[in-house]
Amino acid sequence: MDPTETVPDYERFEREQIAQDRDRQRPDTVEIDEPRSRDVVTRLLAEGVVEPIPEQEVLQHVPSGKCFDSDLALVYFHEGWEAQSKE
Repeated sequence: MDPTETVPDYERFEREQIAQDRDRQRPDTVEIDEPRSRDVVTRLLAEGVVEPIPEQEVLQHVPSGKCFDSDLALVYFHEGWEAQSKE
């Protein structure tokens, strides 16, 4: 017998709803392009989440200490980091 057949319908429904809620909370990284990433980095700089390190020509993600030489890579990382922080 399939173990999922023993799970009541309401539990299966609840699990599906929880999975859908998690999917909605995850950032949609597919839509990030260079102009949008520059805007996000500018906002993160203003908020103090990111600091430039001119000598190394990188941006540091302050909460994690990670450094990036690409706005796009930084934004991908930050959105993933933020999603992990919420879980």
